[in-house]
Amino acid sequence: MTQSNTESVLPPPMWFIALSVASAVMGLTLLAPALPLIQQEMSASNSAVQQLLTVYLMALAVGQLIYGTLSDRYGRRPVLLFGAMLYGIGGIAALFVSSVEFLTVMRGVQGLGAAACLAMGRAIINDCFERSEAARNMSTVAGMIAVVPILSLSLGGLLANVSGWQGVMAVTAASGFLVFAICYVRISETNRNPVVSINVAAVLSAYRVTLKDPVFFGFAMAGGMQVGMFFAMNGLLPFQYQRLGYSAAEFGLWFSLTPVSYIIGNYMNRRYFVSRGIERAAMIGCCLSVVAVLFMFVTQAFSFTHALSLALPCCLFGFANGIVVSNSTVGAISAAGKNAGTGTGIAGAWQMASGGIAGAVIVGLGGAQNFNVATAGLIVMSIVSVVSMSFVYRRQLQAVS
Repeated sequence: MTQSNTESVLPPPMWFIALSVASAVMGLTLLAPALPLIQQEMSASNSAVQQLLTVYLMALAVGQLIYGTLSDRYGRRPVLLFGAMLYGIGGIAALFVSSVEFLTVMRGVQGLGAAACLAMGRAIINDCFERSEAARNMSTVAGMIAVVPILSLSLGGLLANVSGWQGVMAVTAASGFLVFAICYVRISETNRNPVVSINVAAVLSAYRVTLKDPVFFGFAMAGGMQVGMFFAMNGLLPFQYQRLGYSAAEFGLWFSLTPVSYIIGNYMNRRYFVSRGIERAAMIGCCLSVVAVLFMFVTQAFSFTHALSLALPCCLFGFANGIVVSNSTVGAISAAGKNAGTGTGIAGAWQMASGGIAGAVIVGLGGAQNFNVATAGLIVMSIVSVVSMSFVYRRQLQAVS
């Protein structure tokens, strides 16, 4: 986007962007501490309970592919309003189900709504700011968002103990309706240059052009692996904490240290790393994430049982994610150029899909029962992110030289 275009767009408050994106993330993190309780109450298998996260993530992925393109044509505001309402309705409907199968369906509905909240928050930032400033604002929003997982992990564990998983779903529904109300009253349209029309050929062309860009692909792959690792941890760590003798509430409190570290990583990114280039910053973060998951593998392989044996590696991972995610997201969207909405959708979809796919594959290989299998899967994902970001970083160095 040119400077003249950004000057004509009035950015919404960053706290609203954070609320919109965080509501989608909360739909995952708030439920994570309650998974063992759902398994017991509904007599469900490990794989069936994992589907509550996988289906939500896959719906987030598919929804962003659709909403990104639609928002390029019809605007960010109407798409966000529709998604927030759908997210709230899905949460309310989930209160009345009695089986894990129907609960999974409602989680899919919620995921489709949350996809609009997530994709439009990022697209709005891209509408309103240039590349470097967008990265800083993305870090600001990400730091604000990280407060929500801290609260939701702790609150989710407490709600699960006090009111069961139903209390968790009621809170997610309320967050969707809150985003809808604020958007309807206060937020104006930021897409001042909508595409003239949408047809199948134009959509396919936008996807083809975007996906063929190697810089976009590298940024998206690196960011997707990092976000996917976090979401996979949400589905796998509750069971490991349970095996170590910790309750759902205790898991929520210990794992909430991860987003605290994420806030610190985003602060350091905003104040230090962005000024040295988003490619270099993302590369550093990817390397730190490899160290974090290797640390986790070692502590569990040697049968350390204290919660810190999981919490400390997660803190390092959270710090690394705070550096990687904002820079890789902005890098991918900016590389998409005029197809920014499409780029937002693809990048966001891959981030969600990677978490859902990774969680399902790791559980299928026995990761829910054997945590060494789970950490091995996370190590593979972290290495893929380093390789992808190395490609982008080398391209940037060649362009400079």
